[in-house]
Amino acid sequence: MTNVAESPRTDLRFTQVPLDQKLYLCAGCDVKTVSGTFPLRGYVKETLLGPRAQWKKFPSEVREAKELALRQREESRLVAALDNAAKAITEFLSTCETEGLKPKLQTLKIRWRNGETDLSVIPKALTQSLADLRDKERHKQLAAQIGRSVKLSDYPDIFPARRKQRRLIAVLGGTNSGKTYSAFERLATAKSGIYLGPLRLLALEAFTRLNEEFGVTASLITGEERRLVEGSRVTASTIEMLDPTQDCEVAVVDEIQMLNDPDRGWAWTQAIVGANADEVWLLGAPSAEDAIKALAERLGLPLEIHRKERKHPLVVGEPLANHPAVALKKSKPGDAFIVFSRRDALNLRDDLLAQGKSVACVYGALSPEVREREARRFSNGDADIIVATDAIGLGLNLPVTRIIFTSVQKFDGESRGDLPVPLLQQIAGRAGRYGHVAEAGVVCGLTSVEHRLVAHCMGVKQWPIPSRGFQITAGTTYLEQIAAMAGDDRLEALLSLFQLHADAGDGFFTPFIPEEQLARAAILDRFKGMPLGLKHIFSMAPMSSRDDVMDGAWQSWAFAAHKNQNITLAFLPKNPEKSLLAEAETTVRLLAAYRWFGYRLPELFTEYSHAEQILSPWIAAVDNHLRSKRRQGQGGGYGKLPSWYWRYQGGEH
Repeated sequence: MTNVAESPRTDLRFTQVPLDQKLYLCAGCDVKTVSGTFPLRGYVKETLLGPRAQWKKFPSEVREAKELALRQREESRLVAALDNAAKAITEFLSTCETEGLKPKLQTLKIRWRNGETDLSVIPKALTQSLADLRDKERHKQLAAQIGRSVKLSDYPDIFPARRKQRRLIAVLGGTNSGKTYSAFERLATAKSGIYLGPLRLLALEAFTRLNEEFGVTASLITGEERRLVEGSRVTASTIEMLDPTQDCEVAVVDEIQMLNDPDRGWAWTQAIVGANADEVWLLGAPSAEDAIKALAERLGLPLEIHRKERKHPLVVGEPLANHPAVALKKSKPGDAFIVFSRRDALNLRDDLLAQGKSVACVYGALSPEVREREARRFSNGDADIIVATDAIGLGLNLPVTRIIFTSVQKFDGESRGDLPVPLLQQIAGRAGRYGHVAEAGVVCGLTSVEHRLVAHCMGVKQWPIPSRGFQITAGTTYLEQIAAMAGDDRLEALLSLFQLHADAGDGFFTPFIPEEQLARAAILDRFKGMPLGLKHIFSMAPMSSRDDVMDGAWQSWAFAAHKNQNITLAFLPKNPEKSLLAEAETTVRLLAAYRWFGYRLPELFTEYSHAEQILSPWIAAVDNHLRSKRRQGQGGGYGKLPSWYWRYQGGEH
């Protein structure tokens, strides 16, 4: 440490300083440090002269007498505090100089000289500042180390697929162009293969079609379910369940345009880079072509592109009526009414039933099994009309003649906004499915208000999705690497370090951590001693924190896991047959989440097999509610408008 004067203070002086309507006696001096000489001025709580307003009322001789009395009583305490503060400042700045730390010196100089600082707190405050500066410097050094070590440009090298001679085959076209059929034909001839889709429902549909339509012995693997068929050579799976170590002949990656999905794009990046197959088939919209070409070039892989045209015409029709209630009377078999919430789906279902229509209903809160049953009711003619949210846009192959948008706005979690063109066109493309209906598919708005935007969007060409900035999330390999460098097992810190400091290089690959995962990591880090791997699994659980019941279950399960306690099904309601629709839906989701955990943590979620057994009655309970004629919605409405109808202008109900 640099030598300083034996007494760090010189030119001792006393003044008064107003602070928060009070007046204090202050002491000041000049402090010589390695960074120069600084004026120091401050008080201690014992040198309070009194309220400012009262002090002004005293005659000058009274003020002088009171100040003199206070100095005689507290001067030694004030000067000692000044000495200690001056010494702490010189030592602080000397240490910063020695260790190369960069305090905000100009801010400190202003604070030290303005007299508004309690001198007694300066030593402790500077000790904390020194610790913070050291932490900041360590973080800076760690960030540099992570940047040198965790290079996203090397991401492909962590997969066994990098050592395989692969080729990419892109099959691009709109809905109803036969992309999936072509891919399934190839899987039917492959010695081994995998299908990767964005939804459990799509994986289930692929599993069913491969077994029943294409004569392929296939298994099913999703986050919650395993149907391992003896002798199977093809596996249908959700995309997050990709096993990069599984060597196969053909891998099919569906809905490839979801590379651009803001929350799940990382799974498509991983699938293209990591699918360990001789042939990787990429199915999706033409808007993904530039992105696929960029990835193929970056990976050094040969690429074939096959473009397909829609097999059945799709036309823009006419609105049903000028008033939504009148429009319902013009519905006919083969219609699909599109809404954008569970509440609206159930209320519209009820109104159609009241008109004597037979109705199937599909929305996001339903399990894949129930969605499949409802879709089958419509496909088999047991229901003439289907009411669906945008869940219909992916994974439902239905005999829809006409798609009718009851709204052209959707709530995104914060506000209602116009439907994105790709989403509207994806949903519209479900009309006129080849092989299901003979006539052309029709898309329209319910009333002229919605129809104007529908007609406009159907004529808009989709922009290509970006050909760089592909998401990479922090998998186990990266987390363990960063934890070793940081000497830290706090999941939130590791995820943040990855997101902030992984070297993105030219930006072709970018780090991505979902906000919900970060928030949950912070909660899990409160459980002292919880292993990093266990925290990572819990942070990725498919249980929305926006759902109070699901979030409550997640928190209770995390606490039990921290205590190493078995997590059973004791939380379940007892009687599916007496449950209301909402309770049955929630129970099915809870069972799905339990099974998700049970596959990954069987030593904690000990009733995985029992969860599979009791799922069917709860699925049946949901199905029975939707099949019944009883009202399931909340009703209501605004003026003469139905409760499920949203005006386009201003997005008002």
